[in-house]
Amino acid sequence: MTEITLLILVSILLIVCFVVVHLYDKKLVKSIAEHERRLEEKGILKRHFSKPISK
Repeated sequence: MTEITLLILVSILLIVCFVVVHLYDKKLVKSIAEHERRLEEKGILKRHFSKPISK
C-alpha cells in the first residue's frame, strides 16, 4: 500500500465518521426537542426547570 493510498483511505474514513456523527447528533437534537415539547405540554418542564426571576 502506497503512502498516497493510505492517506486517501484515512481521509475517507474520517469524513465518513464526521458525517455519521453529524447525522446522529441531528437525530438526538430532534428527539430531545420533541421530548421537551411533550414535557411543556404536560407542564412538567416549566414547573421544575424555570425559576422565577426575583430581584
